[in-house]
Amino acid sequence: MNNLTQTLHYLTPSPTDFVEIAVLERAGFVESRHRGIAAVTSADGKLIDHLGSPKRVIYPRSSIKPLQAVAMQRAGLVLADDDWAIVVASHHASEAHMRLVSKVLAGAGLDDSALQCPVAWPADQAARSAAKEPTKVAFNCSGKHAGFLATCVAAGWDTATYLETEHPLQVLIREILEEYSGERILHSTIDGCGAPLHMMTVEGLARAIGAFAVRNQDLAASMLRNPWIVGSEDNTDAALMKEGIVCKLGAEGVLVAATEDGHGLAVKVADGSHRPAPFALVGLLQRNALIDDAAAARILERVAVPVTGGAQTLGGMRAAF
Repeated sequence: MNNLTQTLHYLTPSPTDFVEIAVLERAGFVESRHRGIAAVTSADGKLIDHLGSPKRVIYPRSSIKPLQAVAMQRAGLVLADDDWAIVVASHHASEAHMRLVSKVLAGAGLDDSALQCPVAWPADQAARSAAKEPTKVAFNCSGKHAGFLATCVAAGWDTATYLETEHPLQVLIREILEEYSGERILHSTIDGCGAPLHMMTVEGLARAIGAFAVRNQDLAASMLRNPWIVGSEDNTDAALMKEGIVCKLGAEGVLVAATEDGHGLAVKVADGSHRPAPFALVGLLQRNALIDDAAAARILERVAVPVTGGAQTLGGMRAAF
């Protein structure tokens, strides 16, 4: 085992690095418990609050899509303001979502045959009923891939190799992640969509999304204007963005958020579940006076996990701190 591998094994979370972040209650008793790691960074990037061990490395998954969009913009991609929302989206492949993906491709003189993401059935029920077969445009990362391709056309880079680790776009993305997180990337692999995926600490991920909210206000504004594009009308991203908080889900229980003034938050749930992350995140926003109680209550109502007994509501999920 070489030194880098040893370092990565040390930095990867152990079971004791995770702490209880949210619980599900039924009739006044805890029925389920979720563990995780979370970090809050200030506008100047300093760690100001945390749960568990925030200096452990994780795969951030789709939570870094806003930062990938920064690289696209820096490489020369120009889109209509609201089209940036589909580039950072983990969309549900509604007909409207898929039209936006096709629009980004068409603007670069391409069509869906250029996409190198996997095929999928639409997650949106109406689109799924109308679909005859799975397609690449229906894959939830197709907007990002369309953005990758359009960036390559704008910059004069090869489109056939846009997912290779040493492609100029992917090198630039890695540089952006290091710049915004203040960390060096120690390990990379391949994400579910086929794009390079880079390990970051939970703290670095929080710092990066906080910097994004301040340094890339045009991209953040596109997300905030169009929460339904970024995911759907009623998912976790939308629940927070309707209150002016930039938010992006990632697979395996990752959630990041940022306030307008640059405070960053990142949550990683140990078991990969999405349901506890927004409760921990809202709890941290409240604990650090980054959100008012009325806005917090509206978010929690949108993401509620009701516990029912027949027609009665007997409990729900809450932050465990």
